[in-house]
Amino acid sequence: MKKKHQHFIPRTYLKKFAHTQNGDTFLVDTFNKLTKELKPNISVVDICVETDLYTLNHLEGDQKYEIENFFSDNIESKYPDIYRLLVEEKKEIITPEERTLILFTTLSMYFRTPKVLNQFVSFSAKLIDQVKSETEADTMDFLGYKILTKGKSFNEIKNEIKETNRIDYIKTQLALLNQFIQFKALDGLVVIELVGEQEFITSDNPVEIRNSFGIGFNLFDTKNSIYIPLDPKHALFIAPKLENSILNQVFYQRDNFFHHITLNHCVFENAERWILGTKMGIEKFLKDEEEYSMPADYNHPVLVKLNTKLELMLTFSMLSEKGISNENQELIEFLKKLPQHELYNESVEFQDIYKKLKEKGLNI
Repeated sequence: MKKKHQHFIPRTYLKKFAHTQNGDTFLVDTFNKLTKELKPNISVVDICVETDLYTLNHLEGDQKYEIENFFSDNIESKYPDIYRLLVEEKKEIITPEERTLILFTTLSMYFRTPKVLNQFVSFSAKLIDQVKSETEADTMDFLGYKILTKGKSFNEIKNEIKETNRIDYIKTQLALLNQFIQFKALDGLVVIELVGEQEFITSDNPVEIRNSFGIGFNLFDTKNSIYIPLDPKHALFIAPKLENSILNQVFYQRDNFFHHITLNHCVFENAERWILGTKMGIEKFLKDEEEYSMPADYNHPVLVKLNTKLELMLTFSMLSEKGISNENQELIEFLKKLPQHELYNESVEFQDIYKKLKEKGLNI
């Protein structure tokens, strides 16, 4: 039964969002975005799990669980080391093997979630159920296979469609995972530490891939940015690769507003059903989401602050591309004026940028 109870988001990941540990029991608070119900103190054993999601029913014995064993041996067992490296040790210089493992253990959660499969199954079952109500046929030809509809309930049809497509979906996702790891091999790694009372939340679909510059979604777009909450106070940012990027380094930055608001909103939007975290973190998010989702004109103080902050970050980024040195006078003048800016005292990332560059010898 333990083998059949299969997590698509690893327990080793979920444990980092637990507010209580009692022996081997780790408890998180949850919010069901479909029913709007807050459920406290749920064990990570009972969340983000499906029965026989990875089971290969055509095989015998332990061979049935080859996929489940693969994830257990190569992800669940390795994730604590990656978490310790990124969050506890804050290791700045990493080996190629560590970089690959960071990408593999975190990005695999994007490809393991059954959200896309479940959406396809629900859509297909509704379509078949509609056709069933309009015809007297006992069987239907659906995507190349016969499905018996006579006497079957909607849920029975839904389960049959899922079982028929489940293994092909998993095989496709595993193939995509390997391709995607190679595709992201040169991207930057940044760990964001959240300062203040705010917290990151996570979900049953925790890997956020977005592109602010394009239209539509393309998984293999080089401009994609990836965010993954690591615990209530830390998130991993996988940045689009740049020329002359430093591959053996992890960068660390602090944030007290911008990433917290945007990432939590995206986590909520991408979740299939469950939002996870501490009670304080979830309730604070729900309050923020209600406030920041209300219609506002361009003069709203929050929007003004976000736009101003974004403009400053873009300016700094463009100036930095010309070289971070005392010879780059435009950058030096920008940094000299930065402490006088109205957002400087409340923006820890600007304070950290200024401090680090001054320590590096810039005349500011």
